[in-house]
Amino acid sequence: MKTIAGLPTDGRRIARIRQALVGWIYPPLCAACEAPLTAARQIEVPFLCEPCEAALTPIGDHYCRVCGQGFDGTSALPSRCGNCGDRELAIDFAVSAFRGAGAGKGLVHRFKYAKERHLARLFGVLLDEVWRDERLREPGSWWVVPVPLHRKRQRERGFNQSLELARELVRRAPAGIDLTLRPLLRRTREKERQARLDRRERLANLGDVFAPARRHPEVPPGGARLLLVDDVITTGTTVSECAAVLREVMEIDQIAAVSVLRG
Repeated sequence: MKTIAGLPTDGRRIARIRQALVGWIYPPLCAACEAPLTAARQIEVPFLCEPCEAALTPIGDHYCRVCGQGFDGTSALPSRCGNCGDRELAIDFAVSAFRGAGAGKGLVHRFKYAKERHLARLFGVLLDEVWRDERLREPGSWWVVPVPLHRKRQRERGFNQSLELARELVRRAPAGIDLTLRPLLRRTREKERQARLDRRERLANLGDVFAPARRHPEVPPGGARLLLVDDVITTGTTVSECAAVLREVMEIDQIAAVSVLRG
């Protein structure tokens, strides 16, 4: 996993200053098991100890080339899996960093529902894993688009977790990767939380929920390359609905989606 040590010198210096300030407010404890962290560990992988990091399961090299669903071993399937093989998704492909089981699920729960906004820094480090996919590293620039929250839900939480992750993704972009944050979507109404629904209910829950932002920048010649960011991708319904809305209002070259966890 790429850590803060992989950043340019200025980036490492800023990270250490930032960590010193954050350390006054949040003690350097593992967010999964509350074990104390050394200063060096807190800078490299903030708020996560080595044993808890080892307990996370990376998606790895074997995953659906469309929806990002991971699987064990190799597969004879050329591209699509059982999750997306019978569906038309508006995204071109999705890539997730880790599987949703185990400590990762608890960390995301703390981040979203316990208002532990500082954990965005940890998830930014974990998101580095998505750059293993060569399609994300192809020449060209990406507009990074966070999945929006409804304003009522955002008031309750105090922040949009996907926007925080998008900011971290842009901040930690690998050398040579051009990312620009573009909040191109808004959520027009709130429906039941996807986490509470089974697969069939998830697929039917999000119709007419998203709309384009009232303003969006001029699209570059040939169409925009968009990178949707969410904390968890399960069936892919949310990011597909977002992508479908954007395809209706602007010229698109490619739309990918990334997430920390694949549910």
